[in-house]
Amino acid sequence: MNKIKTGLVGYGFAGSTFHAPVLSAIDTLELAAVASSKPELVHKDWPHATVYADAAQLFADPSIELVVIAAPNEAHYSLALAALQAGKNVVVDKPFTISSLEAQALIALAQERKLVLSVYHNR
Repeated sequence: MNKIKTGLVGYGFAGSTFHAPVLSAIDTLELAAVASSKPELVHKDWPHATVYADAAQLFADPSIELVVIAAPNEAHYSLALAALQAGKNVVVDKPFTISSLEAQALIALAQERKLVLSVYHNR
């Protein structure tokens, strides 16, 4: 079975506690890459994952099909925008964006590019 190669942006509390374990538990997903300023923590938990110093490097990786954004709230919009512009499907941790205008802009772009865009819900 081909797995969806997934990249995670952020390896703080949300990324390491919620997102990475969920991604690794789903048979159809592969946690292939993480953008983090703490590569030693990522490699300790996920030794086979590629670690990028910043999100732009992860978005440029042609093998990554899905990006999960677990960065600080104020960065959700800009990171999701960049990921969509790079042709990636995107899941954003909540809150989705800081404003409804930002949310509408992301939704419009995802629809225009025929990409999946969703908000993470764990309950």
